[in-house]
Amino acid sequence: MPETLRNQPLLTPVELESRLDEFYASLSQFNDGWFFESHETLEDLWMVTPFPEREMFQGFIQAAAAFVHLVRGEYPGVLKLLDAAVDKLSRAGDEQFGVDIDAFVRDLRSARDEIATLGPERFIEWDAGRVPRIAFAPQ
Repeated sequence: MPETLRNQPLLTPVELESRLDEFYASLSQFNDGWFFESHETLEDLWMVTPFPEREMFQGFIQAAAAFVHLVRGEYPGVLKLLDAAVDKLSRAGDEQFGVDIDAFVRDLRSARDEIATLGPERFIEWDAGRVPRIAFAPQ
Protein backbone atom coordinates (compact mmCIF):
# COMPACT_ATOMS: atom_id res chain seq x y z
CA MET A 1 0.00 0.00 0.00
CA PRO A 2 1.45 3.38 -0.95
CA GLU A 3 2.67 5.41 1.99
CA THR A 4 0.61 8.41 0.83
CA LEU A 5 -2.62 6.46 1.34
CA ARG A 6 -1.56 5.19 4.73
CA ASN A 7 -0.87 8.64 6.18
CA GLN A 8 -3.88 10.60 5.00
CA PRO A 9 -5.63 12.71 7.65
CA LEU A 10 -8.85 11.33 9.06
CA LEU A 11 -12.10 12.70 7.72
CA THR A 12 -14.22 15.15 9.64
CA PRO A 13 -17.87 14.16 10.22
CA VAL A 14 -18.91 16.47 7.36
CA GLU A 15 -16.31 14.98 5.02
CA LEU A 16 -17.38 11.45 5.94
CA GLU A 17 -21.01 12.34 5.27
CA SER A 18 -20.03 13.66 1.83
CA ARG A 19 -18.38 10.33 0.94
CA LEU A 20 -21.13 7.95 2.06
CA ASP A 21 -21.93 7.21 -1.59
CA GLU A 22 -18.77 5.05 -1.58
CA PHE A 23 -20.13 3.12 1.40
CA TYR A 24 -23.51 2.58 -0.26
CA ALA A 25 -21.83 1.53 -3.52
CA SER A 26 -19.88 -1.07 -1.55
CA LEU A 27 -23.08 -2.39 0.05
CA SER A 28 -24.76 -2.63 -3.36
CA GLN A 29 -21.78 -4.53 -4.72
CA PHE A 30 -21.96 -6.92 -1.77
CA ASN A 31 -25.67 -7.52 -2.35
CA ASP A 32 -24.97 -8.18 -6.03
CA GLY A 33 -22.36 -10.81 -5.15
CA TRP A 34 -19.34 -8.68 -6.09
CA PHE A 35 -17.54 -9.36 -2.81
CA PHE A 36 -14.01 -8.52 -3.90
CA GLU A 37 -15.17 -5.28 -5.48
CA SER A 38 -17.21 -4.43 -2.37
CA HIS A 39 -14.10 -4.83 -0.25
CA GLU A 40 -12.01 -2.69 -2.61
CA THR A 41 -14.63 0.06 -2.89
CA LEU A 42 -14.88 0.50 0.86
CA GLU A 43 -11.20 0.15 1.67
CA ASP A 44 -10.16 3.66 0.58
CA LEU A 45 -12.91 5.21 2.68
CA TRP A 46 -12.18 2.95 5.66
CA MET A 47 -8.55 4.03 5.78
CA VAL A 48 -9.45 7.70 6.38
CA THR A 49 -12.51 7.21 8.57
CA PRO A 50 -12.23 7.90 12.31
CA PHE A 51 -13.53 5.57 15.01
CA PRO A 52 -16.17 4.30 15.68
CA GLU A 53 -17.27 4.34 12.04
CA ARG A 54 -13.87 3.01 10.99
CA GLU A 55 -14.41 -0.22 12.91
CA MET A 56 -17.88 -0.63 11.41
CA PHE A 57 -16.51 -0.16 7.87
CA GLN A 58 -13.83 -2.73 8.62
CA GLY A 59 -16.56 -5.17 9.66
CA PHE A 60 -18.25 -4.78 6.28
CA ILE A 61 -14.89 -5.23 4.53
CA GLN A 62 -14.27 -8.43 6.52
CA ALA A 63 -17.75 -9.76 5.69
CA ALA A 64 -17.06 -9.22 1.98
CA ALA A 65 -13.63 -10.83 2.28
CA ALA A 66 -15.17 -13.85 4.02
CA PHE A 67 -17.30 -14.56 0.97
CA VAL A 68 -14.30 -14.08 -1.33
CA HIS A 69 -12.68 -16.87 0.70
CA LEU A 70 -15.84 -18.96 0.34
CA VAL A 71 -15.75 -18.62 -3.45
CA ARG A 72 -12.06 -19.57 -3.43
CA GLY A 73 -12.71 -22.63 -1.25
CA GLU A 74 -10.63 -21.38 1.69
CA TYR A 75 -12.50 -22.70 4.73
CA PRO A 76 -10.38 -21.25 7.59
CA GLY A 77 -10.52 -17.76 6.10
CA VAL A 78 -14.30 -17.86 5.83
CA LEU A 79 -14.79 -18.59 9.52
CA LYS A 80 -12.05 -16.25 10.72
CA LEU A 81 -13.36 -13.31 8.71
CA LEU A 82 -17.01 -13.94 9.56
CA ASP A 83 -16.10 -14.03 13.25
CA ALA A 84 -14.16 -10.77 12.93
CA ALA A 85 -16.96 -9.10 10.95
CA VAL A 86 -19.61 -10.12 13.47
CA ASP A 87 -17.43 -8.90 16.33
CA LYS A 88 -16.90 -5.46 14.82
CA LEU A 89 -20.38 -4.97 13.41
CA SER A 90 -22.10 -6.06 16.62
CA ARG A 91 -20.45 -3.10 18.36
CA ALA A 92 -21.81 -0.63 15.78
CA GLY A 93 -25.36 -0.64 17.11
CA ASP A 94 -28.61 -1.70 15.51
CA GLU A 95 -28.61 0.87 12.72
CA GLN A 96 -26.05 3.23 11.25
CA PHE A 97 -26.24 5.45 8.14
CA GLY A 98 -29.55 3.82 7.20
CA VAL A 99 -28.12 0.28 7.37
CA ASP A 100 -29.89 -2.44 9.36
CA ILE A 101 -26.73 -3.70 11.04
CA ASP A 102 -28.57 -5.85 13.58
CA ALA A 103 -30.25 -7.94 10.88
CA PHE A 104 -27.01 -8.28 8.91
CA VAL A 105 -25.10 -9.45 11.99
CA ARG A 106 -27.82 -11.97 12.78
CA ASP A 107 -27.67 -13.30 9.20
CA LEU A 108 -23.86 -13.42 9.22
CA ARG A 109 -23.96 -15.49 12.42
CA SER A 110 -26.41 -17.91 10.83
CA ALA A 111 -24.29 -18.25 7.70
CA ARG A 112 -21.17 -18.81 9.81
CA ASP A 113 -22.89 -21.49 11.90
CA GLU A 114 -24.20 -23.28 8.80
CA ILE A 115 -20.77 -23.24 7.14
CA ALA A 116 -19.04 -24.41 10.33
CA THR A 117 -21.55 -27.25 10.70
CA LEU A 118 -20.67 -28.49 7.23
CA GLY A 119 -16.99 -28.44 8.19
CA PRO A 120 -13.88 -28.17 6.03
CA GLU A 121 -14.75 -31.20 3.90
CA ARG A 122 -18.28 -30.13 2.94
CA PHE A 123 -18.49 -26.35 3.36
CA ILE A 124 -18.41 -25.81 -0.41
CA GLU A 125 -21.84 -27.46 -0.47
CA TRP A 126 -23.27 -24.48 1.40
CA ASP A 127 -25.95 -22.75 -0.66
CA ALA A 128 -24.34 -19.49 -1.79
CA GLY A 129 -27.87 -18.18 -2.35
CA ARG A 130 -27.99 -17.87 1.44
CA VAL A 131 -25.29 -15.17 1.56
CA PRO A 132 -26.82 -12.46 3.73
CA ARG A 133 -28.08 -9.31 2.08
CA ILE A 134 -27.55 -5.89 3.58
CA ALA A 135 -30.75 -3.89 4.08
CA PHE A 136 -30.06 -0.18 3.71
CA ALA A 137 -31.66 3.08 2.73
CA PRO A 138 -29.09 5.75 1.77
CA GLN A 139 -29.43 8.94 3.77
